[in-house]
Amino acid sequence: MEKPAITRRQLGMLAAGTVVAVPSMAQRAGSASASGASLDIAEWSYRWYGVEHATLARGTVCNGMQMYVEHWIPAQVRHPYPVLLIHGGYRQGSDWISTPDGRRGWATLLLEQGYKVYVLDRPGQGRNPYHPWVHGAFDREAPAFERAGWPGSGGLNDPATAQFVAAMGQPMANNAITRNLWRTRGGILLDDIGPSILITHGDGMLFALAAAEERPNLVKGLVALEPPQQAAEEGRTVKVPVNIVNAPAPMLARNNREALQPFLSWLDAKVNVSTAIAPAADPHPNRESTALKLDDQGCFWVGVQRKQMSYGTIALGQMYVQYMIPAEKRYPYPVVMVHGGGGQGTHMMGIGGRPGWVHYFVQSGYSVYWVDRPSYGRSPYHPDALGPSHLPNVPPFEGLVQSTAVFNTAQWPGPGGMSDPLVDQFMACESGNVSDEAFHSQLVWPGGAELLDRIGPSILFVHAFGGFFAWGVADRRPNLVKGIVCMEINGNPFAAQLRWGLTAGPMTYDPPVTEPAEFRLVDQTPPADAPRPSVPYKLQAEPARKWKNL
Repeated sequence: MEKPAITRRQLGMLAAGTVVAVPSMAQRAGSASASGASLDIAEWSYRWYGVEHATLARGTVCNGMQMYVEHWIPAQVRHPYPVLLIHGGYRQGSDWISTPDGRRGWATLLLEQGYKVYVLDRPGQGRNPYHPWVHGAFDREAPAFERAGWPGSGGLNDPATAQFVAAMGQPMANNAITRNLWRTRGGILLDDIGPSILITHGDGMLFALAAAEERPNLVKGLVALEPPQQAAEEGRTVKVPVNIVNAPAPMLARNNREALQPFLSWLDAKVNVSTAIAPAADPHPNRESTALKLDDQGCFWVGVQRKQMSYGTIALGQMYVQYMIPAEKRYPYPVVMVHGGGGQGTHMMGIGGRPGWVHYFVQSGYSVYWVDRPSYGRSPYHPDALGPSHLPNVPPFEGLVQSTAVFNTAQWPGPGGMSDPLVDQFMACESGNVSDEAFHSQLVWPGGAELLDRIGPSILFVHAFGGFFAWGVADRRPNLVKGIVCMEINGNPFAAQLRWGLTAGPMTYDPPVTEPAEFRLVDQTPPADAPRPSVPYKLQAEPARKWKNL
């Protein structure tokens, strides 16, 4: 009998509506709306620009030159030109989303003002995987708390300093090759979004100047916060309105409405002089809605441990969390989403301008928090913190393109194959799996527990290798986990590194287990009609030990 077809949106709405049996609710106390205006967003999505291939002996890979850009389009656009926010130095695009001490960032404040907002991560930084054999060797020393420069109370125990340091990742060297990469990627982006205003921090101004050189007619204004002297001098020669601001305190400390207002006034006087706002052509006229109505949005890091080195104290195990709170919250428990394998949180954000799980759940009335596990996406890697087991190792295309579980399936929205632009968008985020899953678990589980301590009872929504997050966090916070949804969950029991059953790290069993050797296992053979691929596996002999806390 042929099964009825179901669309992606119907599947998402079904999951969002039935993930847990909970009643409708009024807004809980402490709503984030006190932090600012609600946000009516017509479109929220992301894209990697400038994805290119390299052919190696082990296969075809992304060559590391891609650039991640996330964008928010307000329902009511009130200004003719979008704003492109460009980070500098060892920072990343998250600087514009939230401040280290938890305030709304300029991305949201500009969105409130009716600007289209684009936030980029420069190639090799933030969500763009950093590969030392492509982007250059890591610094001999990781960023240290003692040299952070955050103007708060300072010290190892200052929460804002911890957030500030947690975001710091390795940049590419500022040389001719890097400047050319910024120039080309900036040009590709401007070709896509049209004439724009560029707001930069630190040496992000150098990126802006390179982009302006490549597309001089598409840069309508430049605001540069605390640029280095070299960039400030170059900026005085460009033929667009430029506002250069230097101040004694780091930009992030003043990332608020009061600090933004003079720039808004300057833009209105010098740049926003177009008489009409022409709607841009929709490049995806038939796609599903990515519209959202939010009470708040932002980001932060959890699980920030301190590791003592000879040169200072560095961050270890930080895990990036991005969140959206719907304007109409209809369910009491937020949903925590965890990506799988070698990916990152973008797995939950759709692909190719299409909506993803974050959209579906927020549109259904759930608050959503989604993570980048340690060393993935916006959770930076440095060898002094995480060692060789977490070194990014970009995977080749061929195995996934040919897999009937990934791209070679009727569910994949693109045409498939090596020239599929959606495959490029997927592979641009990939870093490869960690080689020490037990160590990774020891980093992830405390961060997950800290996240639930912060946001309260939650539903865990995990994919593939990310499944271990749910088991370990529920074991540590059983009263705060109200439901677990596992999609394509990781690994066969007791196989490979899953020495504790479904996890590489220890779980609480009843009767207790102190060593994996204490499990009594029985070989199992899949039935002849089992879905392929299938392999023999192991289960516990009866009576089986059970997870005590789940």
